[in-house]
Amino acid sequence: MAVLVVIAAAPAQPDAAKRRAQQRPNIVQVMTDDQTVESLRVMPRVRALLSARGVRFSNHFATYPLCCPSRATWLTGQYAHTHGVRGNAAPSGGYRKIAAGLDNSLPAWLRGAGYYTGHVGKFLNGYGRGTLPGNDEEVPAGWDEWYGSLDDPDDYTGGTYTMYGYTLNENGQVVHYGTTPDVEDPATYQTDVYSAKAEDFIRRRAPAAKPFYLSVAPLAPHGEAGADGTFTTPGNNPRAAPRHEGALAAEALPQPPSFNEEDVSDKPAEIQALRSLTDTAVANIRNRYRSRLESLLAVDEMVQTLVEALKDTGELRNTVLIFTSDNGFFHGEHRVPQGKVRVYEPSVRVPLIIRGPGIPQGRARPQLTGNIDLAATILDLADARPGRQMDGLSLLPLIRDRLLNPGRALVLEAFFNQGEVADPTQPVNIYRAVRTDRYLYVEYGTGERELYDLERDPDQTQSLHLSPGLAQPRARLAALLGRLRECAGEVCGSRPSVRLRVRSRTGPGGCLDSGVRVLVLGKQRKQAVSARFYVGARNAGFDGRRPLRRQIGPKRLSRRHKNRLRVNVTVLDGRVRTISRTVARRC
Repeated sequence: MAVLVVIAAAPAQPDAAKRRAQQRPNIVQVMTDDQTVESLRVMPRVRALLSARGVRFSNHFATYPLCCPSRATWLTGQYAHTHGVRGNAAPSGGYRKIAAGLDNSLPAWLRGAGYYTGHVGKFLNGYGRGTLPGNDEEVPAGWDEWYGSLDDPDDYTGGTYTMYGYTLNENGQVVHYGTTPDVEDPATYQTDVYSAKAEDFIRRRAPAAKPFYLSVAPLAPHGEAGADGTFTTPGNNPRAAPRHEGALAAEALPQPPSFNEEDVSDKPAEIQALRSLTDTAVANIRNRYRSRLESLLAVDEMVQTLVEALKDTGELRNTVLIFTSDNGFFHGEHRVPQGKVRVYEPSVRVPLIIRGPGIPQGRARPQLTGNIDLAATILDLADARPGRQMDGLSLLPLIRDRLLNPGRALVLEAFFNQGEVADPTQPVNIYRAVRTDRYLYVEYGTGERELYDLERDPDQTQSLHLSPGLAQPRARLAALLGRLRECAGEVCGSRPSVRLRVRSRTGPGGCLDSGVRVLVLGKQRKQAVSARFYVGARNAGFDGRRPLRRQIGPKRLSRRHKNRLRVNVTVLDGRVRTISRTVARRC
């Protein structure tokens, strides 16, 4: 039997006293499942309502590109090697691996800081049925309102991974939607039900003085589970909402240089063992790609629904909206027909868009960011404190300053259990990697290595780990990975040790009667390979030969106020760090 979702009527606008009481913004987060950056092109509402009205992070990464570890990183602000969720299933991962620690996670911290918290949709793999007897009614710690989909490892026909015939835990009560996955009742299409519940939450909570945090996690564009509980057969592609079926049936499958890669001799043995894709395999990939895109059309409409609810209740101007995904997905790149987890760009690069009060509109930020930064950013927005040591950084400084580079690297990692899935396209190797602004360096558990210069080879078609010309960067990257592979807290954000020396001549009153000479110094000055100089936000020149220096003429300096000199220094391992000094105004 279909279950109807009743939406409450829009409440009256909040009065002025309540508005004054709510100084901190509401936060609404939408996290899709397995979405690539490329797929955003079929989501015009996300682009118009979020990207055009906010900041898009073009180099954002899932540090462990697998559902449960990635979502645990969202909840903790920590790498998987720190929070300990190393897979989707027991004993190395899954919901039970972290359940006892969720009272010390993001929603609990926000709740303790005065936020009202709610979650709609997918949570952590293994949540609900099959985890422990009687746990269908369990509401994870930290949530005031809970509408979480129940996994059922023993019977996937009614679990998280079906667009019809699924089951939710609604504030401790088990509610089933539809009959079976095979009966396509439009009223119970999963994404639409989640959208209605999220809209209802906003319309009820927006008038309150207490700010809220709402997490919405649709399944799309993740594949649907078959009777065997896997997602590997062509028929298990995600179903679109009935109104969208066939809407993108003519979409061409992207085929970048890495698609069905011809020569994989530079890759690890696991990739070399993959055969070139046959015409039949390509056809299956194309069908899967189109199905996944069509499933996102309802998510696109969901975003519009949430924005309109916020607007109707007068809260849009006081709400931060975050759009992201837990990991990416392969569509034939490097001969991988489907899946994630591997260290390559289709798997690790994910969308991140942030819109809200005080956030610039229609801007892009190319700085290196990761899902380890989500919790720190949300806490910064909410003026709340974590109960754990954060491995990530707040992104608010980068949002405010397009030239700021923190100088850190990201750790990419996987601790995969072959027994966790019955999918031969998924990797069995563990790896640790370091991603800098320019390079990706990987060390596998097998002893194999990879190194990519992403400035020259963004599609990762030729590993340069044996190239004599990159011996120095390779050595520096290996040393950097050695320092970061088990990092925690501030160590994870370590940056190159460089500084500035500024020489100038002052006149009467302490103003500058000439230009300034800027020199890059510090312990790692010999590793610095280039520098871009700025006065404020204005480009003041470039130097690519050591010693890195620049003479900045007086005409580039301001007479009205002090001058902020900034230098973006790139070091051998590919990290970029911004260092700055303030000097007097020009006479």
